[in-house]
Amino acid sequence: MDIDEFLDRELTELGIDSGKPKADSGLAEPHDFEPSSLFEGIKINLEKGNLEEAEQAYVQLWHLLIEEKLKWNKDLYGQLLILSRQFLNALNKAYNDIKKKADYIYTLIKKARISLKEGKKDAPYKIYAEIHEINNSIPNVFFEEKKIIQEQISIFYEELKNTTDNELMKRVNGLVQEISQLIDKMNISVRSNDFTNATLHYHKSIELYNQIPEGFLKNKTALGIRILELYKSISIHNEISSLQREMLQQASQIRRQAVQIPAPAQAEHFSKPIFPSKENILRQKTEHAKRNIEKGLINEANKDIEDALEISPKDAEAKVYHAKIKTLK
Repeated sequence: MDIDEFLDRELTELGIDSGKPKADSGLAEPHDFEPSSLFEGIKINLEKGNLEEAEQAYVQLWHLLIEEKLKWNKDLYGQLLILSRQFLNALNKAYNDIKKKADYIYTLIKKARISLKEGKKDAPYKIYAEIHEINNSIPNVFFEEKKIIQEQISIFYEELKNTTDNELMKRVNGLVQEISQLIDKMNISVRSNDFTNATLHYHKSIELYNQIPEGFLKNKTALGIRILELYKSISIHNEISSLQREMLQQASQIRRQAVQIPAPAQAEHFSKPIFPSKENILRQKTEHAKRNIEKGLINEANKDIEDALEISPKDAEAKVYHAKIKTLK
């Protein structure tokens, strides 16, 4: 049997005319072969429109044919021929769908650019999210077509990113300027002993400071140093004021107790010999500290106050001077 007879027989079994095919007919659909699991899986995926999954199995089927090394395999030949035709039909149908998606993406990009020019902030991002979702729905088997679409999306993304970055820079610069103005107001308030307004400006500056986003550490650090200095002044002043109020309350309480002592008892009390008491030593230490502060002897004043607080840790006057010494160190 020669090669012509062999091919005639095999083509006949496959249902293919062995004569010269007509120009508009192509090969007939082969039949009478054993379909493999790969073949059935590819057909199912093609029917569902899962081109990427179908492609992977289709490639495996071709690898099986290559492994035959030109050994005639009627089943593989029939399966690949049918699948190749089905792939062409599926790809042609999918290509029309991709063309529609591409046109819609380009329309959305134009719409988003108009929104950017009009200064709208949210609309371009919503449109970009929609564009991204549509692009992801395009199968990767259309590499060339998807590459062209992706290039247009990337150009638009850069425009969106640049606009966003510029807006961010403007917002941060505005925050820095507003915080600097508040710091200047705080300094004026502190110098004029207006700690009520200084405290209000401080809280507002902290609120704005926390709005500066990541990536602007240099701005935050420079502003932070200035805010910390004012924090020290305001917080120590508030501490001293609180201690002074406590001291006044203690003095008022002592006066009330003195008024309540009967006159004869007071005379008896003052007629007794006076010995140095803890209270007297406490007052002496506090007075020494006060004089040393006036002389600029901060370390000596600090020692006197520490001695006083050791005698009476809750003494309001000693705590006031202790807080004041903190500001002078």
